[in-house]
Amino acid sequence: MIEYNFDEVLEEHENIIFYLLNKLGIRDPEKEFYQEGMVTLWKALATYDSAKGKFSSYAYFRIEKSFLTMIRTRNTQAKKVADYLSTASMGQITSTLDTGFDPYLLEQIKSALTVNQMKWFTRFILEDLSIKEIAVKERVTVNTVKNWARHAKPKLRKLLADEEIYWRQLS
Repeated sequence: MIEYNFDEVLEEHENIIFYLLNKLGIRDPEKEFYQEGMVTLWKALATYDSAKGKFSSYAYFRIEKSFLTMIRTRNTQAKKVADYLSTASMGQITSTLDTGFDPYLLEQIKSALTVNQMKWFTRFILEDLSIKEIAVKERVTVNTVKNWARHAKPKLRKLLADEEIYWRQLS
């Protein structure tokens, strides 16, 4: 295997990164895409096979695919956030913030429960709504809400028991 000095390779092929940033219309004030381009250039250097063509063509291909993957990932994340914000009402978000509920515990609960179970928890525990009121707000049957609760309660019991054990060990 031939040893390369990456600084020299970067100096020689850095223009590929800048060209692709410009071609794809990427604004990169935090230099995240530039850094991804450098990492991809380094990976391309490590996996390059000279029998298959020029290094610059291989590096161009790898960097472009890397940038497109980053763009797709960011677009998917932005869509998920927009979808969440469109489904969650502002009242629901602020009521969760105003409850005085431990935010650390709330994050653990969110990670333990499904989306529907979290709807039950938020509306029933934090907002103090009845099962019937939750069913009306969520446009589901009362039995559906009861089912969410039935599946959420064991998860909450386990989570709270684990928390209690943790705090006993600290004291």
